[in-house]
Amino acid sequence: MEFVVLGEEEFRTFSKSYPQESFMQTVELAHLKEEYGSKVHYVGIKNKKKILAATMMLEDKTIFSKKMFYAPRGLLVDYHDKELLSFFTKELKQYIKKCGGFILTIDPNVVYRVRSSDGDILPDEEKDQITIDNLLELGYRHHGFNLYLDALQARWAYRLPLDEDYETKKSKFSKSTRKNIESCKKKGLMVREGNVDDLSTMTTIFDLTSKRKDFFSRSLSYYQKMYHHMKDLMTIYIAYLDPEVYYQHTKTLLDEETKVHQELEAKLASNPTSDKLLRKLETSEALVRKYKTELEHAKQFKIDYPKGKDIGCLLSLRSGNEYLTLSSGVLEEYKSFTPKYLMYEHHIQEAYKEGFKYCNFYGITGDFNPQNKYYGIYEFKKGFNGNVIEYIGQFELPVSGFYSVYKALKRIKSWFRK
Repeated sequence: MEFVVLGEEEFRTFSKSYPQESFMQTVELAHLKEEYGSKVHYVGIKNKKKILAATMMLEDKTIFSKKMFYAPRGLLVDYHDKELLSFFTKELKQYIKKCGGFILTIDPNVVYRVRSSDGDILPDEEKDQITIDNLLELGYRHHGFNLYLDALQARWAYRLPLDEDYETKKSKFSKSTRKNIESCKKKGLMVREGNVDDLSTMTTIFDLTSKRKDFFSRSLSYYQKMYHHMKDLMTIYIAYLDPEVYYQHTKTLLDEETKVHQELEAKLASNPTSDKLLRKLETSEALVRKYKTELEHAKQFKIDYPKGKDIGCLLSLRSGNEYLTLSSGVLEEYKSFTPKYLMYEHHIQEAYKEGFKYCNFYGITGDFNPQNKYYGIYEFKKGFNGNVIEYIGQFELPVSGFYSVYKALKRIKSWFRK
């Protein structure tokens, strides 16, 4: 076996065929990161010209101009092959040290354990302790089995296996999820695939959503660069509201409820002491008022947006055998239309068309307490009746003595923030 620096196309070919393939270990992402100052390294292990393992690493400077290396969702290696993993690790340390680096951070695209939709441990599901033990034995330091979003990448995700035809799979979505999908369509919501001209709209929706929910958001410039380098991996789904369908749907609801209200009034006239009829009439009156107000909104919407309006956005990425939802957002004033459900349905349907094995709805936390401030994210994804998955997590490999200094300085900085 020999350690080699790989050419870009060599790495691309290997990474696209490897079981742990991820969009984070692609030439496309590397080009994006180069735009922001990272130096990219493609390295691997060969045996008689055959690549056995590889990784894309990002080199960045930190305090005192020291260099840190990061292999996002790497390494691409068989972690159960201890001989190969040991050789790769030893050579990586030497390579990084020669480049002036002091640390390598990895967060492999390796699932530690698959859980039930509720987050419970499945009785017959084995965890991948071998990978963790092998890494620890080789000197990697584990960030731990963190529950929250306190690592470079999410350790917990929600994944939908595409192991049945779509209609069968859809029948297993929760009742409320199926209802919301159909409600979107009735209200006049539609989904189209966006292009470069929609990046401004997408950025605005993501930015407003992130401010509302206290999430991190990217700039328009970032998404423009991302689209330039990664457009073949990306799909932008735009949810928009059709004014005519919205108006006609609301008018139909009002007409139907008005008829119900009139019938209840007639029944109550002949049976004025019925508490049951009186309660039904009160409920119907409230609905009539609600639909009248909504119809006025629909009329104004037709005037303001005769061609419709974009109200939600979902950014999806092709990532190995998974079709992944990276980010989504909805305009505050249109939250009641629940466009995320319809965008996710389009994402799932596209995953079936393209032959993916999974839909990965990506980041959640491992805290399934309804009091958790991120619980709503999990609750929404849970409605699609998939599985909670745990990745093995983040590891650091010390390469030089400066590693200890760096960790001490981080602890001091953290202490001052408290």
